[in-house]
Order: sequence, then structure tokens, then C-alpha cells
Amino acid sequence: MYGTKLKGSRYLEMTEGYCTRMALDANNEVIGYEFVNLGKLMDALKGGATGPEAIEKAKGTYGRFADAVKYIDPRKE
Repeated sequence: MYGTKLKGSRYLEMTEGYCTRMALDANNEVIGYEFVNLGKLMDALKGGATGPEAIEKAKGTYGRFADAVKYIDPRKE
């Protein structure tokens, strides 16, 4: 995780896993994020799941992700 004054918060890799989307409120403040748990992803792949199935099984959210006004990809912002 890191942040700059110009671009604000950036979440990429955390304890939960790899951040795929950040949830923003009306003031463009981060209120949550979606992540892929890498341990669960690898377990699903070892269990025979396809790539897209494994990713869906390993996704989770944190904070008020569902209440966001907009979502951004932290890798592209």
C-alpha cells in the first residue's frame, strides 16, 4: 500500500491478497476494496478449477465496497 498527495491511496498487495478494485464515495475517498486471496486462488487451481472459476472463488471485499459511488482499478489510476 502507498499513497501520494497527487494520486491519493493506492492499494495493491495486502495481507488479504491482491487488490483488484477500489471503491470510492462521492468525495473520491476510498471506502473499501475488492481483492483476490492468492492462497485461496492457488488452492482452487490445485483442486482443478479453471482460471476464471478460481479467481471468482478467491475474491473478497473489505469496507463499504457495495456502497461505492464508483470503482477504480488501482493499477491504472
